[in-house]
Amino acid sequence: MIRVRTESPVYGGFTIARGDAAGDEGVVFVKGALPGEMVDAVVSEKKRDYSVATVSEVLEPSELRVEPFCPHFGVFDCGGCHLQHASYAGQVIMKNAIIKDSFKRIGGIEIEPAPPVTGPDTHYRHRAQFKVASGGIGFFREGSRDVVPIDECPLLAPGINEALQKIRRMPLEGVKEAHVTLGYKAEKPAGPEGSDFSGAPEAGLFEGEPSGLSVLLKGRGFDEVLSREYADAGFDTVFFDDGSHSGRGFVSFDLGGFRYSVSPLSFFQSNWSLNLKAVEAVKEMLGLSSGGTLLDIYAGGGNFSIPMSPSAKRITCVEENGPSVKDGIRNLELNGIKNMKFIRTSFEKLQGKGQGANAFDAVIVDPPRPGLSREAAKNLLQLQTEKILYISCNPATLARDVKKLSERFRVESVRLVDFFPHTYHIEVLCLLARS
Repeated sequence: MIRVRTESPVYGGFTIARGDAAGDEGVVFVKGALPGEMVDAVVSEKKRDYSVATVSEVLEPSELRVEPFCPHFGVFDCGGCHLQHASYAGQVIMKNAIIKDSFKRIGGIEIEPAPPVTGPDTHYRHRAQFKVASGGIGFFREGSRDVVPIDECPLLAPGINEALQKIRRMPLEGVKEAHVTLGYKAEKPAGPEGSDFSGAPEAGLFEGEPSGLSVLLKGRGFDEVLSREYADAGFDTVFFDDGSHSGRGFVSFDLGGFRYSVSPLSFFQSNWSLNLKAVEAVKEMLGLSSGGTLLDIYAGGGNFSIPMSPSAKRITCVEENGPSVKDGIRNLELNGIKNMKFIRTSFEKLQGKGQGANAFDAVIVDPPRPGLSREAAKNLLQLQTEKILYISCNPATLARDVKKLSERFRVESVRLVDFFPHTYHIEVLCLLARS
């Protein structure tokens, strides 16, 4: 047992204590503590340069501390949430502090984040990955493969929690995971100027068509009987681990008046209401002029670039994942978009494909958590563009990559998009301009 005074928040859901405040431990990463608190903690891991500890008792609580609202947080930790002991406003403050520290410590750049993009902090997720074991269906306990059974999760959209109850009543033999996706439809969507839905396949989403509910059953091959049971329970699409499926094959979302579809095999921003705000923020930050050209790297199904199509002359989307490219091409067809194309390749290989993809007015880059590879950073520096909007889910790799790009680009603005309230995950919009 140690007694420490914590200082600043650290990515991963920890706060740090060091120097005299950490006693003989030197540097301690404390789970369950907030900045400025005096706590007793139990050391769970001891390294040469630091220790990791978990709070056992809070002696002097922070003004940001609140009572967690989910019974699974803490004692029954399901591993999904990390910050329920902090007020939501406090979580945003801590995440901004982590962004600032990452840029200064890793990138050597002093920044002041712009006002964050936030939204509801509960019932926001439109996709969930439920784990299945003999003990039930739920989420992994943090740091283990043990399944914590749950009846409902306060972070999930009500339709996902309802789907969980349906799955619980289904045969689950052989199923290891059940990935559920719930579509989203605005109450009064309006197609953007220049869009044409009339000739789109399966048109009618904006006239009351269900937005859809899908499930991907990991661990099971195609089963026609099981497919019918799920269809009868209200699932529009049932995917199996062997890639086969029954039903429509995708769910639909309203993307600011555009129809956006995604299969269970593709990534999408599960906090859809906030995604709509993020899309608007990206458009505002890039300020793509009428008739401009755009390169969207790691484009997914076109989430950020499709809304820019009415004002752009040409948009090129680069995506390596096959199901995402399939979604993207479908989305162009569904919306009658003619000035966009998808190239299925990695960005590292793009320059060698003779696509002439080195001159664009603006670039969006949305890499995975490890950030840009050395070759991707090199290719990005060679692009003839005035603006890069880097969308990052890891402030540390963002700061590292921005440092690499600083030989030709400077930071214009940095903005938190809090896609995952009550977790330590941080999404950042970083606008870079040619220096």
